[in-house]
Amino acid sequence: PNIVSLRVLLLSYACVLLSPVGAERWCSNSPKDIIFRRLGTKTPYRHVQNKDVRSIATVNGCTVSKIWGLFRHGTRNPSKSIIDHMRTTLPELQRDIMENGQICRDQLDLFEQWRPRVTVEEAKLLVREGGEELLHLGQRIRKRFGKHIPERYDDSTFRFKFTKTERAEYSARNFSHGLFGREEPIQYPEALRRDPVLRFYKGCEKWKRQVKQNPYSYREMDRFGSSKEMRSVIEKLSKRIGTFVSPEEVHAIYQTCAFETAWSDRDISPWCLLFDKESISTMEYNEDLKYYWIDGYGYELTYRQACSAFADLFDNYDNERSPRFTFYFTHSGTLLKSIAFLNLYKDIEPLRAENLRHKRKWRVSHIDAFGSNLYFVLYKCSNGTQSVALYHQEKLTHIPGCPEDAPLCSYDHFKQLYADRIQQCDLSTMCYEPLVPSREKDEL
Repeated sequence: PNIVSLRVLLLSYACVLLSPVGAERWCSNSPKDIIFRRLGTKTPYRHVQNKDVRSIATVNGCTVSKIWGLFRHGTRNPSKSIIDHMRTTLPELQRDIMENGQICRDQLDLFEQWRPRVTVEEAKLLVREGGEELLHLGQRIRKRFGKHIPERYDDSTFRFKFTKTERAEYSARNFSHGLFGREEPIQYPEALRRDPVLRFYKGCEKWKRQVKQNPYSYREMDRFGSSKEMRSVIEKLSKRIGTFVSPEEVHAIYQTCAFETAWSDRDISPWCLLFDKESISTMEYNEDLKYYWIDGYGYELTYRQACSAFADLFDNYDNERSPRFTFYFTHSGTLLKSIAFLNLYKDIEPLRAENLRHKRKWRVSHIDAFGSNLYFVLYKCSNGTQSVALYHQEKLTHIPGCPEDAPLCSYDHFKQLYADRIQQCDLSTMCYEPLVPSREKDEL
């Protein structure tokens, strides 16, 4: 850490040491309300889902012609690095809490009972809750569109595809089970690690180098890490735990709170009890900054490459012989870049470290929870025209650039919005990154 960061940490530590011995114990009130829709990309789908399944298959004389959608996999286990923290860092903090923690007695009992529930061998695997999320999602789409979706699978009518990951594969299988109400012998195309439609950014070397691996891309998040708001979170958690905690430990606590919340609606993770509404909102904003600059509007290349997914959409809609129902099962990175490609949830000003108090549209807890989805419905209308509707998190969502006052957008108008970007969509050119000496490294 730099000198400023070290000073911040020392000041925080001093605050803990100077706290009165008989300090009032912290007792979290309504913890489920405090964390609701504030868990970043690890937010469970039940926090954002639309349970309203009233039929919307017929709109002003229009009937469903095609559906094309992107679906993020359901709730999974953490990465190996977070599991390592769960199994090493958190048990040490658990002991500190039991010996010196300043939290109320009944909540202290929850910490005493806590044990790590996952091993590194289970990293990133889909969990039962994740399977249920996609199963129920398939069931609701069936109810919503009713007779417009055939009851039996046919490979000329349906196309299901997933990335080469266990979590995406079993999300697809659970979704199809919910859609058909039974196990169907579905033909899945070969899963690819660098799928140019489902996970286009995996093959984009220029984006990896100039955005994802570029330290400059993390500037706002790093600046926010030494802000007074983040210092306040560190101080609060240090007092409640009874020992100084580092920013890395605070992040591990937040991630554990999120995953254990996503895994089950029945129990509250004791690690969530350490946060108040202000501190959890601060952690959420830290997530928003990260994903805004890496997967969102921070750099044009990030979302411009999503053209490959939408080229697939238009190819499907324009070809009468293409399957009527296309369901792709993918990841957070694809959903967020696609959201930015569509100009959804775009704030007037870029997200900055100092703008926590500003109202914002870009909130990954809302727009990129586990199981998040974007699907487009093409309608054929009685007057011979075609219209399109967008559903995000199963809610009818206005397409930026389309008329504000109509639920559907003319397909011709919709197509024109993206015509230039689709026409210029050449990933091999867009993503080509010549090798250059490190001293000439671009900073975007």
